[in-house]
Amino acid sequence: ADPDLKWQTNKMVNFGVDYEFFHGRMYGSLEYYKSNKTDLLSEDVIPGTTGFESITRNYGNVLNRGFEFSVNAVPFDGEFRWDIGFNISTLHNEIIDLSTDGVLVNAYNDLSPTHILQEGQALGTFWGVNYLGVDPETGDPMYEDINGDGIIDGDDSQIIGKATPDMYGGFNTTLAWKNWDLGLAASFSVGNDVYNLIRGEYESLGWSDEGWDEDLILYQVYTNNSHEVDDRWQQPGDQADIPRASLINQNVLQNSSQTLEDASYFRIRTINLGYTFKPKVKH
Repeated sequence: ADPDLKWQTNKMVNFGVDYEFFHGRMYGSLEYYKSNKTDLLSEDVIPGTTGFESITRNYGNVLNRGFEFSVNAVPFDGEFRWDIGFNISTLHNEIIDLSTDGVLVNAYNDLSPTHILQEGQALGTFWGVNYLGVDPETGDPMYEDINGDGIIDGDDSQIIGKATPDMYGGFNTTLAWKNWDLGLAASFSVGNDVYNLIRGEYESLGWSDEGWDEDLILYQVYTNNSHEVDDRWQQPGDQADIPRASLINQNVLQNSSQTLEDASYFRIRTINLGYTFKPKVKH
C-alpha cells in the first residue's frame, strides 16, 4: 500500500450577495461557487509482477463551478397569503487531471463500457456508438462507422452524452386563506442524459437469439416487447425511430445513443392541502 495515502481534499471558494426589497416582501441570494476536489482516490495500474493489478493512490482533480440563485416573495399578506419561492443552480463539472486518462467504465459486467473518465469531460460521461436512425428503405438501424471498416463494434464508440445536468433547482408555493392552506413543491433538472439499457430487452423486436431447433421450429423469442414497438418501421418509406422486426437481427444496440434518453424533468414532489383547527381559549 502507498504509505502516503490520505483523504481527498476539497478546495472551495464562494462569493455571494443577499438581497431584500419591499420591506422583506421579496428576498433571496445570488452566489458564485468554485470547488476543486484534488488528491482523489485513484486506482493506478502497476506492473503485474507485483502480484496486483492496481494500487490506490492520491491523484486527480475534478472541478465544479457555477451560479446559484434564489428568490422568495410574498405577493399577498393578509387574510389571504401567498408565498412563492424559486431556486436554480448551474453546474459545470469537468475532470481536470487523472492518473490514467481515458478510462472506460462498465455499468454492468456483461456489457461493453458505458462510461468514460477523460480529462476535459464531466464525470458520468456516456460512451457508446452514435445512432443515426432508421433507414427508411430497409428498416435497418444505422450507426456511425467512425473507423470506416464497415463493421459496427466497440471501435466505433465515442462520447454521446453526460449524466450531470447543466442546471437544476426547485419551486415551491403556499396559498393560505383563513384556516385553509395549500402547498406545492416541485423540482427540475435540465441537460442530463440517462442510459435506458433495459430498452434492449423490451424493444428486441422479435429477435429470437437463435431460439430455433435443427428443424427450424421456433421455440424461443428473446423477450416480450412493449407497445412502443407498434411504431416500428414496417414498409419502405416509413419514417420511424424504431427499426423493423426481425427474428435473426438484433436491431437494438444497447451501448449506443439508441438507448440514451434525455433525463431532463420537471416533477411535482408534494401537494399538501391542510386545515388548521384553532380551539377557542377560555379566559
